[in-house]
Amino acid sequence: MRTYARIQNGVVAETLKTGSDITKMFNPALVWVDVTSQAQVREGWHFDGTQFSPPAEPAPPAPMPTIGELRAQLAALDAKIAALSGQK
Repeated sequence: MRTYARIQNGVVAETLKTGSDITKMFNPALVWVDVTSQAQVREGWHFDGTQFSPPAEPAPPAPMPTIGELRAQLAALDAKIAALSGQK
């Protein structure tokens, strides 16, 4: 069995394990690269034509606001609403 990665726009779109001839299984327009010796390659990895690299780590999520910060935001909104109400 061999493992192949289908490359689309420089990114691994999917992987496939098969004992068959990959060139006879799919349309020749699809780009398949043998990754049997590179078990770590997964969907989303980048391929520059010769080497694979993992995708960039996602940015960590923004920290959740504290209760104090939420109360301060609420107070500021209340003040804005009061100011707008007084203008009418």
